[in-house]
Amino acid sequence: MNSLLYGVFALDLAQELSINKIPLLELLRAPFAINLGILGVAVVWLCRQRSVRLGLTLLGLACLLVMTGLIFTSLLLAAAVGVWLLARVLQRWALRRGRHGLPLLVGWVVVNGLYFPLFFITLPQFGPFMSVGELVLFWGPAFFVFRSLHYLHMACKGRVDPFVPEAFADFLLYVVHFASFWFGPYQKFAQFGEEVATCKQRQTAKNQFKGWLRILMGLGKFLILFHFFNIDHFYRFGYFGPFTDTLFADAGSAEPGHLWLMMYLFAFRMMLFISALSDGVIGMNLLMGIRVPENSNWPILSRDIMDFWRRWHVQTGVFLREEVFFPSGGMRKRRLGFFCVFAYSGFWHFPAWTSILLFPLVQLALFELTIAWQGFWKFHDRREDQISEIGRRLYLHDSLPSGVVGFFLVLNSNVLTIAFIHDHFHHGSRILPALLGF
Repeated sequence: MNSLLYGVFALDLAQELSINKIPLLELLRAPFAINLGILGVAVVWLCRQRSVRLGLTLLGLACLLVMTGLIFTSLLLAAAVGVWLLARVLQRWALRRGRHGLPLLVGWVVVNGLYFPLFFITLPQFGPFMSVGELVLFWGPAFFVFRSLHYLHMACKGRVDPFVPEAFADFLLYVVHFASFWFGPYQKFAQFGEEVATCKQRQTAKNQFKGWLRILMGLGKFLILFHFFNIDHFYRFGYFGPFTDTLFADAGSAEPGHLWLMMYLFAFRMMLFISALSDGVIGMNLLMGIRVPENSNWPILSRDIMDFWRRWHVQTGVFLREEVFFPSGGMRKRRLGFFCVFAYSGFWHFPAWTSILLFPLVQLALFELTIAWQGFWKFHDRREDQISEIGRRLYLHDSLPSGVVGFFLVLNSNVLTIAFIHDHFHHGSRILPALLGF
C-alpha cells in the first residue's frame, strides 16, 4: 500500500537494505543517465505520429506513479490543470488590458507562491535520508515551475492559445515528459511541441547512434561521479544526500584543508552531475527523434565569472535571460537585471536571505568587476598605448596565463558562494569562517 501511495522508494527493501554500508535509498536517490523515460523510444516506434503525444503523456504519468506514487502524481496533475486554467484567465485579462505585464506578474506570484512551501517538505518514503529542499530540485517541481512560467508568459503575449481543444494535452506532455521531467533541461514550449509533432521522421540510424553514444557518455560520467566523488570522498565521511548537510553542519570542528578539498570536490561534482544528466537526457530524447538543446558547455574551462554562467546550465540561463533579465530592463538596466536573475536563481534553489540577497549581490559585484577589467583593456587596446603594450608583455589579459588565473578566481568564488545556495540550515555561517581560518 505504501509503495502505491509513495512509489518504489517506499518499499521495505529500500528502507532496510544497505550495500557496503551505503543505504539503498541513497543509491536509488541518485539520478541515472538511463531511467524509465527511455521507454519513450518504444512508444514512438510503436505509435503513429498522431498518437505519439498521447503515448508519451500516458508513459510520463505511468512512470511518475511507479517512481513517486499516487499522492505526488495526483498533486502534480492538479498543478498542471491549475496552471492551464490560470493561463486562460491571464490571457483574457491581458487582452482586455492591451498589456501583459500585470497579468504575468500575477501568474509569477501564484506559481512561485505554490512553489515556496515545497522546499520544506520531506517525503515520507525517505525518512531521515532526505534533505530539506531536495523535493523541488530532485523530484521535478523546479523545472515544472520554469515550464509553467514560460507557458504563462507565452499565453499572456498571445503566442499560445490555451483555449484550443488540444491545449491542455499539449501542456500536460510538456510538463510530464519523463525523459526530461526530473532535471530538465528547460526547453521552450513551441520548440518541444514541434519536435514531438515531427519526431518519427528523425528516428534514423544516425540519431540512434548519436543517442546511444550520449547515453554511454552520461553513464561514464556517473560512474566517475559515483566511485571517485561519492564513494571515495563523500560517503566515507558520512556526507550522504545531494546537499551533504553533514559537511556544512560539522564544519566548525573540521580542518580547513579538509573543508577546502570537500568544497572543491562539491563544485566539480555539480559540474559533472549536470553534464552527465544532460548527456543522458539528450541521448534518450534523440532516440525518440526529439532534439533537446545542449545544457552544459564545459564550465570548467571558464576564464571569468560571466563566461562561467554562460557555460553552466545553459538552458536555465536561457530561461533566466528571457523571463527575468529582459523584463527587468535588460542591458539598459543591467545591474538591476543581473541582480534579479541571481535573486530568482537563488530563490529557485532555496529561499533564504543568503540565496536571495547575499548571493546576487556577490555575483553582481563579480560581474561589475569583470566588465570593468575587460573594458579597461579594450579601451587601451584601441588606443594601442603603453598600458596596452605592458598588458600584452605581462600576459594580463587574453592569454593562457590570464585564463589560468581567471579559472582559479572563478573556481574559488564559486566555492565560497556554494554555501549561500546549498547550506540550507546554516547558510554558510559555519563553513565560511572555518574555510577562512576563523
